[in-house]
Amino acid sequence: MSDSVLVEKSGGICTVTINRPERRNALVLDVLYGITESLRSIKAEDETRVVILRGAGEKAFCAGADLISQELFKHPEVEYEALDAIIECPAPVIAMIYGSAIGAGMNLAAACDFRIADETVRIGFPPAKVGFIPSVKTLQRFIDLFGLVATQEIFITGRFFTAERAKELGLVNYVVPTARLAETVHTMAREIADNVPMAVSGVKYVLGKLARFEPTPELEAEWRVLEDRCEQSEDHQEALKAFAEKRKPHFKGR
Repeated sequence: MSDSVLVEKSGGICTVTINRPERRNALVLDVLYGITESLRSIKAEDETRVVILRGAGEKAFCAGADLISQELFKHPEVEYEALDAIIECPAPVIAMIYGSAIGAGMNLAAACDFRIADETVRIGFPPAKVGFIPSVKTLQRFIDLFGLVATQEIFITGRFFTAERAKELGLVNYVVPTARLAETVHTMAREIADNVPMAVSGVKYVLGKLARFEPTPELEAEWRVLEDRCEQSEDHQEALKAFAEKRKPHFKGR
């Protein structure tokens, strides 16, 4: 595993840290491979009772996909593998969120079992602002987790939510002062780690099965047509250009 993901284990608690603070912990393939490897390895050992997923530094949990490298846009399957590794990990995973959790960063947090944020956090999923349609799998998972009404607000508005609004929508379990974030996360981790391991992993497994609705191949095919149309549109190119030039885009609906 490279230095882009750090893993530390102590007393049944495994802390997985995205280690790209200079890029606000933005995701590249190496990070996702590291997350997948570290979470999958837990299945093969009996020591880890709970996982804490966090970002390095003090500015961001994860700022989303790294727009400079654009690796994730070329290999989206790697992101899904990392998300599945979190979801399928037998140990509960707590996202320690501070600063920002945007786009793929929010997706990463949503895959976790618990989300604890500090009061300064900005969280959102803005594909509507740049001309992408999230995958059927992503949209369905958000509906399963947060309900249809919250999912509509997240993806149709593309807003960046404050910690207070994120809590109202159910996107985070707790909002605490920045100075208490690490303490709150580790207190919950310790509480979970002290429970009966087979009971905890069993409940996580069954709840995951109960909450999961599997989209049909037909719906996946329809999504692909819509997504291709968006990516090939003039508005998508205008959105990317406006983002790079730090100006308001001018959409034409084509």
